[in-house]
Amino acid sequence: MVGRNDHICSGRTCMFCRVLENSPHKAALGSKAFMDQQVIERVKELEQRSLLTSTETRMSNVKGEEIERLALLDTLTDLYNSRTFIKEMKDELKRAKRYKRPVALCMVTIDGFKELSRQYGALTADAVLKAIGGVLRGAIRDVDIPARYSADQFAIIFPETNASGASIVAERIRQRIGTQTITHNWSNVKVTASVGLAAFPAHAREHDELLMRGLEAMEMAENRGGDRVCTV
Repeated sequence: MVGRNDHICSGRTCMFCRVLENSPHKAALGSKAFMDQQVIERVKELEQRSLLTSTETRMSNVKGEEIERLALLDTLTDLYNSRTFIKEMKDELKRAKRYKRPVALCMVTIDGFKELSRQYGALTADAVLKAIGGVLRGAIRDVDIPARYSADQFAIIFPETNASGASIVAERIRQRIGTQTITHNWSNVKVTASVGLAAFPAHAREHDELLMRGLEAMEMAENRGGDRVCTV
């Protein structure tokens, strides 16, 4: 054939076919191979970008969920913080008014907490607070709402519960706190608690009034020597 020079090796040697340099097909074939390689590299790049984007999205979602969780909870006790507690109490009171059902509030403070903190140090005091949070969770129903209200004060909302029913749980909480031994840094600490109760609609009609009544009852328990439950 004119314009073509073929050479075929025999035996175990390779086959060699050389097309004339000025053949019109050589440039086209080379260009196609180059374009195919570009497509492959582009696909790989897009896959890597997609993988990175997916990973970043998952990490962003996790961070967002963690931020939301931290905004709701007290980081030491893992209970609701005071802001979330107030919102939950408002919501429960609205529900109680709508369906004409009772709601009880229990306020708990650790007797002599400031002296305990000075004697044993802040880390041991934190261990006590964390332990009390665990006692509260273990003593109540799933529908009840425990929270850390302030430094050494806790609160529990009891939906669908009157003062009489809440007093039974409050007494159980007081007893469990009193029998708890908290060990931290080779120190064995025992504490007691003063507990106050108030209920809607028996003692208050609005959330702020209910909270004030609960705090008054808790202070009454403190002033009477602590380690007791009082109802307004």
